[in-house]
Amino acid sequence: MKSINLLPVILFITLAVLFHSCSSDDTAEPNIPGADRDKYVGSWICTETYSGQAPTSFTINVQKHGEDDTLYVYNFNNLGSPFYAIWLVSGNSVTIPSQNVSGFSISGSGFYVNEKINLTYNSGGYQITAVCSQ
Repeated sequence: MKSINLLPVILFITLAVLFHSCSSDDTAEPNIPGADRDKYVGSWICTETYSGQAPTSFTINVQKHGEDDTLYVYNFNNLGSPFYAIWLVSGNSVTIPSQNVSGFSISGSGFYVNEKINLTYNSGGYQITAVCSQ
């Protein structure tokens, strides 16, 4: 009967376990549905400017709604708190799809940076820029 030398087998298993335990754990976090919009939720003070007018400040309230990328923004464009605009978010980008809010045609876009939301949108024929901060 021939004897089997276990040393090479044990060495192979030890090396396999060692190399496996050294594999990179630096994989990206999995995409968690709805996580992109979490940073937008809450009350924000927005300062709007348009057409050489003096800046106007007011509060908006941003809430999650339905789909993982959808937000309802109450008092958007200072149109009153019962009215809301819909925002769609992806990462740090905001899209304001074309919609009618309290009789005003609204559309635009923006981005989140340095804990602020910077927006450019059309409302009632005016090009408006807004910066929102908490």
